[in-house]
Amino acid sequence: MKVLVSAYACNPAQGGESGNGFHWAWGMAQRGHQVWCFTTPGGQAGIKAFLAANADEGAVERIQFIYPTVPGWVQFLYRWQFGVYLHYFIWQFAVWRLAREYDRAVDFDLVHHATYSSLKMGSWLWRLGKPLVYGPVGGAQKAPIAFRQYLPDWFQTETLRSAFTWLLLKLDFNLHQNLRHAALVLASNDESAALARRLGAKRVELFLDTGLSESFRAATFPERPGQPVLQLLWVGRLYPNKALPLVLDALSQVGARVPFQLTVLGDGPMRDLVPGWIAQYGLVGRVTWRGGVPWTEVHTAMLSHDVFLFGSLRDSFASQFMEALATGLPIITLNHQGARTFLPDAAAIKVSVESPAVATAAMARAVEYVYDHPAERRAMGRAGYEFALCQTWPQRLTRLLGLLGQAGISPAVSALPLARRHHRYQQAHHHQKPRRPSPGRQPLPAE
Repeated sequence: MKVLVSAYACNPAQGGESGNGFHWAWGMAQRGHQVWCFTTPGGQAGIKAFLAANADEGAVERIQFIYPTVPGWVQFLYRWQFGVYLHYFIWQFAVWRLAREYDRAVDFDLVHHATYSSLKMGSWLWRLGKPLVYGPVGGAQKAPIAFRQYLPDWFQTETLRSAFTWLLLKLDFNLHQNLRHAALVLASNDESAALARRLGAKRVELFLDTGLSESFRAATFPERPGQPVLQLLWVGRLYPNKALPLVLDALSQVGARVPFQLTVLGDGPMRDLVPGWIAQYGLVGRVTWRGGVPWTEVHTAMLSHDVFLFGSLRDSFASQFMEALATGLPIITLNHQGARTFLPDAAAIKVSVESPAVATAAMARAVEYVYDHPAERRAMGRAGYEFALCQTWPQRLTRLLGLLGQAGISPAVSALPLARRHHRYQQAHHHQKPRRPSPGRQPLPAE
């Protein structure tokens, strides 16, 4: 097939949304399909370095990256949060206009809006009239208001976000048309799947919004020797919705007989509050915050710890879960949103979000349980590891292509080489002025 991938966030040198955007495009090319990936210039250096390092792979000949830009005044406003949304909307419009020109020469068989993975932001590419895959997307989930004590800046991060979401869902004609015209909507949690259906999506499938690089998982299930002190691990960006204070509150309720040590890996806007939180919950000496570290160190930490402890109050599905599963780490978390939908029950203890008191007490009891039951802890890690083995990017592409086949979209590989199609487009548009690249981008607020 000739595939257009829209990946606003796309960079093989990064994780999260950027890594996902790249893997969707690269995976299609690896399967023999011809891919045109539209993205922003922010990931260009990482993409070029990756393609140079993998120049001997056939997929390099089947993939092309195009970098539409926005007007200078939009780029100027990007430094403020409202400007981030504006940048994304106008970039989407620029992609659609440029994609129309490419489509006249290429005649795409499939369009895939891969990132950003936010249902409410929509895509303009339904206007091309081609089969459209939208997602995986989340964004319908909300942080439970009863837990607001654990989220600094609740009004800015949650109230305003909810108001903005409501406004888009009510007034954005493009979003509604995008969902109604999509051949397939991939939803990263039950809340987003239900919302997509209410807004008119005809075919919705639950689909994890994160995949696993085959190089990340351990070659065999990692055996962990018994340790006198239970080693707990928290990994994430220090955003309000990640709710690190909730985990600290839970740990303050763990019985004194249980020796534990929590390692926190991550940096972000809440960094200056972390030492105060540790002191507030009486955990000085039992919590070590190491700040942001390279992913190689995250991998090492996951192999050397006993349990992954995470209590995000708003997430589609945290990519950290997948990495923890891949290293055989049992998980303690909240039973809601993407974690409820996708984490295997045998691999995780998922505590109720009935109330803060119930959640933190249950999380404390879970820590005590895994300390007292090392054999069960190992069994949880094994179940998670087996699940992760089925979530590599090649397997995700196989499932997507299977869903496309069920939707009547043929996955046949086109016989016309990418180079010829691109050459035809270049000849037809050689008179156009080159587009000015824009600086790198910052992410939208975490979903």
